Amino acid sequence: MWVPILAGVVVFFGLALTAAAIGGFVLWRFARRKWRAFHSHGPVVLAMAIWEITASRRRGGAPASADDVNRWTARRVRKEMWRSVDQADAAVRAADQAGAPTADLPSLCRRLQAAAMDLDKVLRVEMAGPVPVEVSSQTRDIMQAASDVQRAAVVSASDATGQRVRELTRDADHEIRLLDAGLASAQAALPPRHR
Repeated sequence: MWVPILAGVVVFFGLALTAAAIGGFVLWRFARRKWRAFHSHGPVVLAMAIWEITASRRRGGAPASADDVNRWTARRVRKEMWRSVDQADAAVRAADQAGAPTADLPSLCRRLQAAAMDLDKVLRVEMAGPVPVEVSSQTRDIMQAASDVQRAAVVSASDATGQRVRELTRDADHEIRLLDAGLASAQAALPPRHR
C-alpha cells in the first residue's frame, strides 16, 4: 500500500524539480537576451565607449605597457586582447548607429577580429605559462590598434551628435527668444492692472 504512494510522491517531486529547472533555464535565457539587447543598444554602447576612453585617460593613457603584457599570463593576455577588440567593435557600431561617418572602420574591426582569432589560437596552447615576447608584442599591437579604432569611432560619433546638439541648443535659444518677445508683446497690449 505504501509503495504506490511513495512512487507517486517521488514522481511528483521529480516532475516539480524538472519543471522548476526548465522554467529557470527559460527565465535565465530570456533575461540574458534582454540584457544583451539593452547592452548592445546604440546609446548604451556609445556611452560605455566614452566611459572607457575617459577611464583609460584617467588611468594614464595607453592600455598596457610592453612590460605589463610580458608579465601577464596567456589567459589574461587573451582576456585583455578580446576586451579591447570588442570595445572597438562596439564603438564602431555605436558610431554607425549614431549616423557618424565610419569610413573603413567596420572592415578594420573585422580584420582586428581575424588577427585576434589567429593570435588566440597561439595563446590557447599554454594558458598558464608566460607568453613569448613575440606573441605579447603582437598582442600589444592588436590592443593598440583596437584602442585607436575605438578612439576614432568615438570622436566620429561625438562629432555627429555634437552637430545635432548644437542645432538643438540654437533652436531652443531661438524659441525661447520668440516666446519672451511674445510674452512681452502680450503684456504691453494688456491694460495695466489697477491696485
